[in-house]
Amino acid sequence: MSWKCVVLSVALVAGCTTSQGSPAPVAKVDEPEHQASLTSFYRQGLDWRPCEAFHCAKLTVPADYRRPDGPKFTLPLIKAGATRPENRLGTLVAGAGGPGQSGVAMVKDVAGTWPASVRERFDLVGFDPRGIGGSEPRIRCDTEGEPTSKAPEGLPLIGAEVPKTRQYAEACLRGTGEDVLRHLGTDDVVSDLDVLRVVTGQEKLNYLGYSYGTRIGQLYADRFPKKVRAMVLDGVDNTYLDWRADTVEQAKSVEDTLLTYARQCATRTSKPCPGEDETEILATVDRVLSKADKAGDSEGLRDEISSKLTFPADWAELSEIILGADAPADDSPEDDGPAETSTDTTDALTVVNCLDRAHPTDLAAYEEAARELRRVSRLSSGTEALGCAFLPTSTTPARTVRADGAPPILLVGTTRDAATPYGWAQHLAGTLKSAVLLSNEDVGHAVYGGGASCVDEGVSRYLVDLTIPAAPARCATGPV
Repeated sequence: MSWKCVVLSVALVAGCTTSQGSPAPVAKVDEPEHQASLTSFYRQGLDWRPCEAFHCAKLTVPADYRRPDGPKFTLPLIKAGATRPENRLGTLVAGAGGPGQSGVAMVKDVAGTWPASVRERFDLVGFDPRGIGGSEPRIRCDTEGEPTSKAPEGLPLIGAEVPKTRQYAEACLRGTGEDVLRHLGTDDVVSDLDVLRVVTGQEKLNYLGYSYGTRIGQLYADRFPKKVRAMVLDGVDNTYLDWRADTVEQAKSVEDTLLTYARQCATRTSKPCPGEDETEILATVDRVLSKADKAGDSEGLRDEISSKLTFPADWAELSEIILGADAPADDSPEDDGPAETSTDTTDALTVVNCLDRAHPTDLAAYEEAARELRRVSRLSSGTEALGCAFLPTSTTPARTVRADGAPPILLVGTTRDAATPYGWAQHLAGTLKSAVLLSNEDVGHAVYGGGASCVDEGVSRYLVDLTIPAAPARCATGPV
């Protein structure tokens, strides 16, 4: 379910315009649809046309909401109609993860798997955020040739990565266009979501966001608290940590999930584990990482292991990866596979996260962060946020979401979540006055519609009739 996943790297937030920074957060305005300069966007009609088993349309939004007469984005939309239209309650917008996942692809996936009680009552609408998927213009970060700059001295942990990271950032600015790239942050996506609310006929928004989609939802509720009917945030992202604390907290969660895998591998999978017990499995992981470090390919292996940690359903494949890396060279012929290419999914992860939160330009700060990241997690490369040293970033502080005046908002936090640590959901439950936290006691990430019946029932009941689970709301789903 790639539409739910956050690549295990940085996940960041905020905005501000300077010669170096991203656009400032849009001021809180209760009724932007009544602003004369935005009328044409809020009153546009959607030309829904059949596309496979769904209906598709395009939404036009301004690149810069402060200059709506300037360049535009065109965002693809998809709609899966309510399966019992005679009982239809309205529209439910689904927000995908990432940043970088396609909301259109997500709806194609979940339309057949979400609980019937919700699918019967709502038209399900998804969108590709600006710069992503089928949107135009879109992020382009393709590099050519080898970096021309040299590795700086005195940075033993990150220095070797600096030349190609700088080259990559320059490619993003050149390929996307700096004026476009500066308007790919979540604040602008929130503005797009409000336009989508109005043009889909919603007086108040129904929204379910996974992972990065929860960042969109949080900032929407904070700016438009009285425009929300129902909002579910599953796999809660954070907006309150600075860039370094954000990456460190996620790295800790990755390590914690690795330890859980080592403890539960034998009971959760039917395939051989890379060791008889937790101690042996962790020793094998350390061995293969050390081997990869010596071969100069540790970053690739760390990413591969991290990507399979999030969902226990992937743990059998994770075991195979670790066992394969531990096999003697003669028994495991090297296969380089296809060449790596840049995709808008990975590009958006970097660009949007940089735009959403303030980052330093001083490389010494990233070297210091790398030391801490390597200390808290054996799977951290230490360079997760390095690209932000060379890309536009915010200059405003991280934000605490309060959404004063919002109706009850349901948070779903999984207690062992490698992508969005459970603590982030707990923190939001403490600052967002109307939040109700449903804790899913298991390993996983963004779980609604994935077979956790307790979570599915609680979320579905809330979406349909606004009944929130009684506190403390907990689902004992797995052996954590």
